[in-house]
Amino acid sequence: MAKFTKMAIVNTFVRILNEKPLSKITVKEIIETCEISRNTFYYYFEDIYNLVDYLFKKEIEKLQEITDTSDSLQEEAEIVLKFLIENKIALKHIYQSVKKDQIELYLFKALDKAMFDFVKNHFKDADVSESDIHFLARYHKYALTGFITDWLASDGDEELKDLVNRLSALSEEGITTHLQTSIAISKQKNQSS
Repeated sequence: MAKFTKMAIVNTFVRILNEKPLSKITVKEIIETCEISRNTFYYYFEDIYNLVDYLFKKEIEKLQEITDTSDSLQEEAEIVLKFLIENKIALKHIYQSVKKDQIELYLFKALDKAMFDFVKNHFKDADVSESDIHFLARYHKYALTGFITDWLASDGDEELKDLVNRLSALSEEGITTHLQTSIAISKQKNQSS
């Protein structure tokens, strides 16, 4: 029952957040919509900002449960961005608040796993150092995070899914090119020795 109540609070908060900015949401509104007491809300959360922190923490935990990797960076990114796409307005409201850092932290943590898994899988049969894999994954993670936060900050009509598809294709091409270059350099070193 406790887990159900906590999730009811989170789901109610997200629903309200899809309708209005974070600064306009009150604990009173959440508890009235949830039909719970003020004490029940404060049993689970210190305040609304703590609720925001919890929301992103749970989303990151969900992503970390995903252990399979795909052959496509686009598929990996879509798994990570599903939450963003489904809650575009709510996340824009958070991004425009004092808690915008939570969205950036969510993206860094979520994309970190997706990018690392994808790059590592892409390089599994190549003689590429672990540090190169980490560097390449970080590079593409920062690029994707930058584009997504820019999308959240803008009022543009560009669809996130289209943006992610374009970025994924570009990243996959860059990773493949890097792989081919690394292999060529490795072969040259071996021939010189």
